[in-house]
Amino acid sequence: MTTVNCMREDLHYPLGAFSRFVVNELPPLNKTGSPADLLRLGLSHLPDDDQQLIEFAYHRPYNEKVLAMGDLGIYLISCLKQGILAPELHRVYSILDLFSLLTGLIPRDTYASYIAYNPADSLRTFTGDASEVAFITRHQQSELALKPAVEELVKLQSAPDMPERLEILGAVKAAMRQVRKENAEVHKGVDPVFFITFFRDYFFPVEVNGISYNAPSGVHIAGVILTDLITGTADDGYMATTHDLLPYLEPCEQFRIKNVMAAPSLKQTYSADLKAGRDRSSELTLLVDIYDEIIKFRNVHQGLVSRYIRNQDASVARGTGGFAFDIFLQERIDVVAQAKRTVTDKLEPRV
Repeated sequence: MTTVNCMREDLHYPLGAFSRFVVNELPPLNKTGSPADLLRLGLSHLPDDDQQLIEFAYHRPYNEKVLAMGDLGIYLISCLKQGILAPELHRVYSILDLFSLLTGLIPRDTYASYIAYNPADSLRTFTGDASEVAFITRHQQSELALKPAVEELVKLQSAPDMPERLEILGAVKAAMRQVRKENAEVHKGVDPVFFITFFRDYFFPVEVNGISYNAPSGVHIAGVILTDLITGTADDGYMATTHDLLPYLEPCEQFRIKNVMAAPSLKQTYSADLKAGRDRSSELTLLVDIYDEIIKFRNVHQGLVSRYIRNQDASVARGTGGFAFDIFLQERIDVVAQAKRTVTDKLEPRV
């Protein structure tokens, strides 16, 4: 009997033999194996003790459950890509559904499992290719660059007069610049020809229980969403899109985003203070600097989309998050540019 491995020395392999199969055997099977072997070997390693699965789902740490969902999700996508029919994968869907209910994540591979929680020393990949590894690790570096600054930014929104406000805004500006640099570095490790094939083959919507779920996507980066919302670049359209994205984010991220959306942005707060006669020129100037960095970051993103997708296959019009590239990315640039104009107009009379 194959059981769930809950031993602490195997935290990176939460589903025991199945997790090890995903890390070590799945990539070569995806490259050269047959659908029959993929199905047979994967299912043979699946945990079959329902009570242990339930105990795991209820009692193990959150990160282990996310990693387990990633193992199941990456196997599910691999099987569907090979043409294996959904009824043959009922057990996989069933366990994913259980974990989904207890993690708040959609029942498939997610940005959380594929990027945020993917451990470097036992990396989960579809192919094992150096380009895929670089794709994952670059996204992880972007997360690391942005996370500490965003955590402070969340605090600043609730206490906009805190003594460290200028330092926090400066740190956010620097973090966005670093994220832009990390994105620009993608081309050094990711081959465009590999990427477009990989993009087509493994990043597609999946239907579970009659609901279609999009693949992991750069639009699921909570830190970028929080930065947009708190600094005040989001318009009504952005707010509506954010509501659509919430099911793809971790519960803690959803919680923060909902709270942030319900409160005034720093742009609103500092602009109101300025109008009331209080000097907020330093704060607003730093917001403009942050807007500049966000625009540069999104222009780099546009360039990457052109290099890795448009130039490889002009027929691909949508990202893995389900949004049309040309419209979505330009809208994201335009809303930030508008926020910059609004704040700059308020500052100019005081110069």
